[in-house]
Amino acid sequence: MRSFRGAPAILLAILLALLGAPGSTGIAVAQSDGAAHTHAMDAPPQNFLSPEATHILQRLLVQDYQGRTKPLDTYSLEMVMKVTKKGHYLGWRPLDMYLSWLVDGDYWTGQPLLYVHHPGTKELLSIDPSIDHVVPASLWDARGRYRMADEVETTLRTPPSERSKARTKLLSFDEEFQIFVATVRGITLRIFPVPNDPNHAWTGPEGFSSLDPQTQQEYQGLYDKLIGGLQTRNDQLITEAAAGIHAAQVAHSTEIMPSDAQLTAEITLNHLNPFVWVMLPYLLTFMVLTLAYAWSLARRHGAAYPLRHPLYLIGMVPFWIGIGIHAYGYILRWIVSGRAPLSNGYESLIFISLCTALAGVFYEIRDRHGSTAALSSLLTIILLGVAMLPTFDPAISPVVPVLASFWLIIHVSVITASYAFLGLCAFIGMTILILHLFKKPGRTEIHHAILEMNRLHWSILVMGIAFLSVGTLLGGVWANESWGRYWGWDPKETWALITILIYGAIAHFRFIEPLNTPRMLASGTFLAISTVVMTYFGVNYLLSGLHSYAAGDAAGVPPWIYVAGALMVLLVLAAAQRDRTHRWA
Repeated sequence: MRSFRGAPAILLAILLALLGAPGSTGIAVAQSDGAAHTHAMDAPPQNFLSPEATHILQRLLVQDYQGRTKPLDTYSLEMVMKVTKKGHYLGWRPLDMYLSWLVDGDYWTGQPLLYVHHPGTKELLSIDPSIDHVVPASLWDARGRYRMADEVETTLRTPPSERSKARTKLLSFDEEFQIFVATVRGITLRIFPVPNDPNHAWTGPEGFSSLDPQTQQEYQGLYDKLIGGLQTRNDQLITEAAAGIHAAQVAHSTEIMPSDAQLTAEITLNHLNPFVWVMLPYLLTFMVLTLAYAWSLARRHGAAYPLRHPLYLIGMVPFWIGIGIHAYGYILRWIVSGRAPLSNGYESLIFISLCTALAGVFYEIRDRHGSTAALSSLLTIILLGVAMLPTFDPAISPVVPVLASFWLIIHVSVITASYAFLGLCAFIGMTILILHLFKKPGRTEIHHAILEMNRLHWSILVMGIAFLSVGTLLGGVWANESWGRYWGWDPKETWALITILIYGAIAHFRFIEPLNTPRMLASGTFLAISTVVMTYFGVNYLLSGLHSYAAGDAAGVPPWIYVAGALMVLLVLAAAQRDRTHRWA
């Protein structure tokens, strides 16, 4: 639905005119306070779809504005999320709420639906700062004109680099409003294939007039039957309409329709939500194995755990369960998309987090102190949490042409797997630095733990550099295939090289006597993770280049980045000071 964001305000005015002015539709006249509007209409029954109707409509196919054909179950979830920023809002299931917008639009126009969070955007909207969801009816003035049209036009004319945060968020809010208005008009429900269309385009009721009379009559009858069934809660009408629509889809667009297995996988993925729930077993693993590692240092002289030790087992079992759920969710997404899920920021974060967990379990089997699994669980949780941020769109969308290549699997999987190893290196380095803060005579178990962890640290570092180097070389081959050159000093290429050089220099600490200490290696990998962050996030979201497929326009550096960097440097300096002023014996 990204195409809504750049739509001119005049198009919105036309949609509002079609919807009708507030005075003619029973919508309350707009006031300055977006929460002040109430609606005189009775509320429609909540979650009105029967189990039978829900099952049928979940699998009804709809085409989004990027051309992807998906089940209505997915589409309704995406629409509700875009407008309200919640999957289940006001106790409504997404499918029921989306279809209720369609048939009970007058009621919903008077309800608080449109999410707004930024204080500056609230000021532009002239609403109370405590309000988080705005009533759509409050956005029309007494003449039925969209109150924010001029502000949106002004924002669109402002270069992205010069827009304030409030105005950037205003465009997101405007997108929410346009999506809602289009849904009320039935424009977003593109379930009817255009016969003989070379691009397999589908349309909604607004496009019936461009079809031949026979098809127009057929589609209008099916649409009226579906709407009538929804309005009267008549399962028979809904079933008949859905069957007729499905038959039309098969007759005209079977080439782009997902298989039954893909439909089932996508609906399962929507309702299982594995990448959220999997954080619970990972969190349990982190807490239990962190305790186990501390217990080992305090009571067991840092000895490795046997596989059947009760405390160790309590931590490892949820780790294995988490990896299983994580991999299952990733496989489901692969089945649904019909390609390797590596084409955007959300998918690559899911893959990196899975690689982190797998690397953690591999090295934990070798080490069996609990620390590696605990740290990899923590890093996996962080990566999954970042993937859930609004910056990353979880919607499955068609890949850009340059990514439609088998190199997507080869290059991207290898180089992103390196980020998992290097991220785990940074966390192990951080742990080594923290252990140095406890340095004092007589603490031989901590000294021994640092030496043990340093050996593991080196092994993971070598793997990370190997994957990063091979992945970058494979990227050069793909670049030659896509753009006709192996290397062009694109920001992504440049930062990948910088990362390789920095980690290569750190690896050479092992062969330089003054630097060949666990603390120096840990300090290097801990600080060097900033280059990975820049290569992965910075290039895509702060710079512009050939690799910025889903990043949009360049943005500023978040203030917390500077705080995090300062804390990292502070830990390195504190560990260095402790190491210089204290001895182990």
